[in-house]
Amino acid sequence: MERAEIMTKTPTGKSVRLAQPVKQVTMDAGLVPQKAGRKPRQPSAEADPTKTTVNIFAPVHPSVAATRQKMKQQAAKTAAVRLGAAIDAGALPAAEAKHLLLARIVKSLGSAEAAEKWYRSHRLSELGGRTPAQMVRAGELKTLLEHLGKAAAAKA
Repeated sequence: MERAEIMTKTPTGKSVRLAQPVKQVTMDAGLVPQKAGRKPRQPSAEADPTKTTVNIFAPVHPSVAATRQKMKQQAAKTAAVRLGAAIDAGALPAAEAKHLLLARIVKSLGSAEAAEKWYRSHRLSELGGRTPAQMVRAGELKTLLEHLGKAAAAKA
């Protein structure tokens, strides 16, 4: 059985190779599902057109799966810390701030259309009668998120 090298990246950007056993098996070509819109492979002249070779990967060892899961969790934590720092510093670009805000609001309003309408037209009297769009453009995302957090806590 051969070993296939699988490349993954650590949160620091370092590449790690995780080996996974693989075995090549010849089987009937009619049994292999075809991807939509993909041309079937042209067999070589001496190959049997009714047969195909398939790679079968062995299950990943639990310790490898656990390592992958830890790497994903660490990457998510790092991304959250970076996002929090950008919000605190007021350095988050307006387009990303809008996307973040709409993703949070769509849960409570139920649709992306309703969230977009709220973002553009809802005046927040507690924040000087400005719309969320005006606050985001002014770089006051942190204040807006704090206000929304208090409003959500008051409802609960």
